[in-house]
Amino acid sequence: MSAPVLSKAEIEALARASVETIDGETAPGILLICEHAGRTVPSAWADLGLPRPLLDTHFGWDAGAGALTEALARRLRAPAVLAAYSRLFLDINRFETDWDVMRPDLAGIPVPANIEPDSADRALRERIARQPFDRAAEAQLARFGPAGRPAVISIHSFTPLVQGKSRPTEIGVLWRQACLMGPPVLESLRREGRYMIGDNEPYDWRLVEGYTLRRHALDRNRPCLYLEIRNDLLATARGVEEVADSLGPALADCVAGLPA
Repeated sequence: MSAPVLSKAEIEALARASVETIDGETAPGILLICEHAGRTVPSAWADLGLPRPLLDTHFGWDAGAGALTEALARRLRAPAVLAAYSRLFLDINRFETDWDVMRPDLAGIPVPANIEPDSADRALRERIARQPFDRAAEAQLARFGPAGRPAVISIHSFTPLVQGKSRPTEIGVLWRQACLMGPPVLESLRREGRYMIGDNEPYDWRLVEGYTLRRHALDRNRPCLYLEIRNDLLATARGVEEVADSLGPALADCVAGLPA
């Protein structure tokens, strides 16, 4: 696809609309981020040539993740940054060279606008999706001051079934040694006993790389975690609040115990 022709004002407006920021307090020592909170595709890209219902599936976003991020921000009084555009438009948790940063097919269903996009289109999507998110995250992190070392928590959701097989994990704690937070959060959630907790399940962060926590946490020696919540738990407002009730204390206790 060739890049749509947009005015500078239109590009700036799309960039502003791409991210939502919650200005919480720095005292909790946490920044929440949600890279796949939204399923919007800017109108100039005409839903990427897909039937609109496909954007409402897990291919297009992490259902419930944005609502959970907002609920956690309220409980923890922490700042948060949420992306509004669909991961199919640009997956900001992927690196620019990753094959699925602009995924060309959905399990055999082609995504017309993502098949061989030209360099101008790639650059434009980066400009209006990733760059505003990164700037918003960096602005929030700057509020903690030069000596601050906030934990960066990335919130995601996953499907109850994959290839016809059920996933028993309800909340997945994705960690690696450098992130400093995995074992205490796992221990806290398992001790509570409310949910089935996965240790680097349903995805193993030690085997893959994610852009956002690499950029905003690991490369800057900040504690961090990816949290994956099974999306059937987040299908109702009550479910979102119950998961937030569990995660909030576990995160707060862990961050309070981290070395300065």
